[in-house]
Amino acid sequence: MQANSQPRLRLKLLALLLFGVVSAGSAARADVPGFVAETLHSPNAAPVAEVISSAAADIVIIDGGLEQGLRLGMVCRVIRGFSEVGELIIIESRSNRSAALILQLSENSFIQPGDLARIKTF
Repeated sequence: MQANSQPRLRLKLLALLLFGVVSAGSAARADVPGFVAETLHSPNAAPVAEVISSAAADIVIIDGGLEQGLRLGMVCRVIRGFSEVGELIIIESRSNRSAALILQLSENSFIQPGDLARIKTF
C-alpha cells in the first residue's frame, strides 16, 4: 500500500504546483487599477473652462485647482497648440476649480475654453 501512496502524493503535489502556476499567471493578467499608470506629480496645468467678461476685468475659470498644483498668486501661461496666448494670475483656487485674471495677451490673441493654463516657471 505504501508503494501505491508515493505516486499519489507526487501526483497531488504536481497538481498543486500546476494550480499555483496557473493562478499566478492569471493574477498577473488581471486588470491594473487606473491610478497605477498615473504620475505621482501634479501636472501643474489645467484647461480653461470659461471666460467671463465684465466691465472691470475678464475672469478666466480654469477646470483645475489645488489638485493640479494651482495656488493663489501663481502666474500661468495660457497655451493653445504650440503658441502662447497670454498670462494669468490665480485669484482663487479650490480643489478642482480656479479663477484667474488676465495679466497679458499676445498680440491679436484672446483666451478661450480649451486653452491650457500651465504654471509659469522661470
